[in-house]
Amino acid sequence: MKTSILILLAGLCSLLPACSNSSGGVNKGLVGAGAGGLLGAIVGDHLLKSNNSSSSTTTGGGGTTSSSSSSGGLSSHAGLISGAVAGYAAGAISDSMSQNEVRQKYLDGYNKGRSDAIKDLYWLKRDAERPSGDGGIQRRYYEVPVPEHVTTDGVLVEPRKVVIEVVE
Repeated sequence: MKTSILILLAGLCSLLPACSNSSGGVNKGLVGAGAGGLLGAIVGDHLLKSNNSSSSTTTGGGGTTSSSSSSGGLSSHAGLISGAVAGYAAGAISDSMSQNEVRQKYLDGYNKGRSDAIKDLYWLKRDAERPSGDGGIQRRYYEVPVPEHVTTDGVLVEPRKVVIEVVE
């Protein structure tokens, strides 16, 4: 009976929008709780049932003996409860990790977009500061060697090369 209820709850939870996480997917914590509870109920409760059931024998006043078997309320469902808690914890951790991964990918994309926008702004500004087309004006640069010589002030100038701009 418990297992059919847990299967039904896990199935309903996967279909309900209230059980979805912020990214639109199924909340892994709730699915984990259902699956963990199911496994805990199947495996844990059957294993714990033999350990938790206690029987006591009492002797009455007339020499009669009576035997009673008792099982605790929550302790009879310890496997179900511990499985559900462990499943929820594992699912919640998995959800958190996937949300962090999505957030990091978003931030990476956002930073790349900002970088691209700054590059675009740089090129627009550079093109705006470039002198406009002057029509038929051409600029040419020539390298001219200058020999060693003495200036009118008496300074000796060593030989070198000078670049001269010619506008045509």
